[in-house]
Amino acid sequence: MRRIRCHYASGEAFAAALRAAGDEQALQVFTTERFEPGEEVLAEVFFTGMNGKMLVRAIGKKWHMARPRLRVRAGGVLRCAGSEWRKLQFLREVALGKATMAPRRRHLRQPVLVEIRWRRSDAGDLLAATISEISEAGALLLTDAGLALGEEIIIEITTPGGARPLELTSIVRNTEHPDGVGVEFMRRNSGGLTRIREVIRRLVDQ
Repeated sequence: MRRIRCHYASGEAFAAALRAAGDEQALQVFTTERFEPGEEVLAEVFFTGMNGKMLVRAIGKKWHMARPRLRVRAGGVLRCAGSEWRKLQFLREVALGKATMAPRRRHLRQPVLVEIRWRRSDAGDLLAATISEISEAGALLLTDAGLALGEEIIIEITTPGGARPLELTSIVRNTEHPDGVGVEFMRRNSGGLTRIREVIRRLVDQ
């Protein structure tokens, strides 16, 4: 999946780009890298004063070349949905001074959308769910199962080209997300970290 740089001179410019898109759940971007309608991309969103960058999974809507005589920059419109759109809404609040970003994470969360299975560590029944963000440290698990802080679960991920599911022991660290819970991966040895890195590589490159 290609990454598109979507950088803005200020928070006000970013907020204006959301308004200027002229479509619900859309963002105006300025880039010379052409993308096609319907193409899935990773948008690297940043504006001056922002605490780090945010990656958002998006779909291309339209792109146009630069028109120097008309003072039109190359760029287009990207569309987002669900939790990805909520990321942009949160960034708008940050840009307008109505919200504050948490300190930058040590490990950058990669937007993905992959179906997984999981179970509580003391149970045998596997439940279906989706992961929408992942990093070496943890993931966002989309589920309404009512998990509690500190609860240990086992996540099974089948990666593209993988012969069998990979099991990741995880601890619930955040239950305040409207769509699910944040989990931390328990890397009990160096081999565990290697497995997590390989999972991320396969999911992001698919």
